Amino acid sequence: MTRLLNIGSINIDYVYQVPHFLRAGETLEAVSRAIFMGGKGLNQSVAAKRSGLEVIHLGVLGADGTFLRDFMQTEGIDVRFLRTDNTLPTGHTVIQVTPDAENAILYFAGTNHAIDRELVKKALQTLSPGDFVLMQNEVNDVAFFLNEAKKLGLVTVFNPAPYSPEVLNYPLDQVDVLIVNETEARGILGADLADDDEILKSLRERFPHAAIFLTLGKRGMKCDLGQGLQPMSFKAFKVKAVDTTGAGDTFVGYAVRALMAYRKTNDIDVFKTEIETAMLAAAMSVTREGAVPSIPKIDELTLDAQVGE
Repeated sequence: MTRLLNIGSINIDYVYQVPHFLRAGETLEAVSRAIFMGGKGLNQSVAAKRSGLEVIHLGVLGADGTFLRDFMQTEGIDVRFLRTDNTLPTGHTVIQVTPDAENAILYFAGTNHAIDRELVKKALQTLSPGDFVLMQNEVNDVAFFLNEAKKLGLVTVFNPAPYSPEVLNYPLDQVDVLIVNETEARGILGADLADDDEILKSLRERFPHAAIFLTLGKRGMKCDLGQGLQPMSFKAFKVKAVDTTGAGDTFVGYAVRALMAYRKTNDIDVFKTEIETAMLAAAMSVTREGAVPSIPKIDELTLDAQVGE
């Protein structure tokens, strides 16, 4: 079975309900506090695992992140390359949420920026050519990881989220699969293109050898696998959204499953069916509260699944 190594971020989200955003010099009492598991890497590993893939997660936690390791093990994620650094706190966010649902987020990378190159090289050596390596933009040394993965003939999947100008300094020619939303695509292209097809075409010109996925929220998703195939469009399922947190990460995890199935079968109809499942998984996730708790398992997903009105 093809394996997925996710070199990914893991966060603790501290969410405070507040009467209003904190002002300079002000001391404000929060109404409540909740603690959630987060980080794009964690979300995507959970989604990939719940889609049925064999997932290895490489990352670093602080001593405060023991419960995150325990959760990932319970999910069935391989954590042999998940290290603990007792000198740093786990990556985390402090989120203020007002009564009208506005939020302000303070992010601290913490241990997400403490991933060791030797640990990554050791993990990559356990894989076989054709296995997948997934990365987001919340960890350190992405450029190094991309280069090392390609040396070993691995399939590199990059989701440059959250986008930063530093992405342009990465060896993007080493990316086999690029998964971006419109904001990330415009940042990479350096152009404020409005038309979806024009964005996809420009990405194809920029990445002539990569499979490209352009996610469009409520408008669905467009992708171009290259290899002489025509670009494809997929509609989003109409749902009553409760919480959109983690929907993109849910899609990424399930999209990797679709790509693995296509590489195994070389059957475009298999790919389309798997992508419809990925779209359904993302849609179902927004009908539930939270990021990790909202990610559906593969056995919940049939094309007649009840995902809302």
